[in-house]
Amino acid sequence: MEIEFIQKTKNELEFVVKNEDSSFYDMIINELSSKKDVEFVSKKNADELAKEFTIYLRTKEKNAKDVFLDAINETEEKFLNILKSLEKSAEKIN
Repeated sequence: MEIEFIQKTKNELEFVVKNEDSSFYDMIINELSSKKDVEFVSKKNADELAKEFTIYLRTKEKNAKDVFLDAINETEEKFLNILKSLEKSAEKIN
């Protein structure tokens, strides 16, 4: 995975992710979309086949980097809880 920052300001982050599937980032964007501090968040694919996409985040007042890091941590926690639930369910299989 390669990340190239295009823009970094207090209230904005824009970066390109290369050679990576976007599934986990989709979860982070979903988390960001639910935040009251987020004014706008988007993901733009380079094309359907390329594993390259751009993420843009703009916050109202909070630092965009902090909001993004919080969303990563919250997404990770939710993902780990899902894995634990799946593991418990799988243990019940005969």
